[in-house]
Amino acid sequence: MDVLLRSPEGKAEIVRIQKEMREKDNGPKYDEDSHAGCTANVVLIAPDYIYCANAGDSRAVACVDGKMVELSVDHKP
Repeated sequence: MDVLLRSPEGKAEIVRIQKEMREKDNGPKYDEDSHAGCTANVVLIAPDYIYCANAGDSRAVACVDGKMVELSVDHKP
């Protein structure tokens, strides 16, 4: 996917899709004022610990003995 997105054809496809979405009457608008963003979660499971990092509006939970355990903590920039 990385190779495709970096190729001239992949970049052209992204531009085409964004243009198509802008032209739709009821579709989301993507412009300079957009509040669109991204989120990420990374979890590393080691023998003795579980490490979790999150960014944006993403959350991580684990099921331990049938109970939910929060792995991430909300934060605001």
